[in-house]
Amino acid sequence: MNTNKCRKCRAEKALSNEQIIEMVKQVTAMKGVKLAEQSEYERRIEICRLCEYFFAGSTCKLCGCVMQVRARLSDGKCPFPGKSKWAKK
Repeated sequence: MNTNKCRKCRAEKALSNEQIIEMVKQVTAMKGVKLAEQSEYERRIEICRLCEYFFAGSTCKLCGCVMQVRARLSDGKCPFPGKSKWAKK
């Protein structure tokens, strides 16, 4: 796997903080979206930051998702093969 590109869009450019914030705002404003508790979101993002598949500070190279969005969703899942890195021990 090329570690310099996003799997889904093949982007080589990182999203800006403003773009990430706007994406999170749009998703969290949708009706019916259930959000994870702030502490759970922070736990998930910290795990992502340490993951070898976390690309350019926002994107999972396994699924192509912006993890600040995925981690914010209560039913969001880590796509790590075999076992979610977000699974609680």
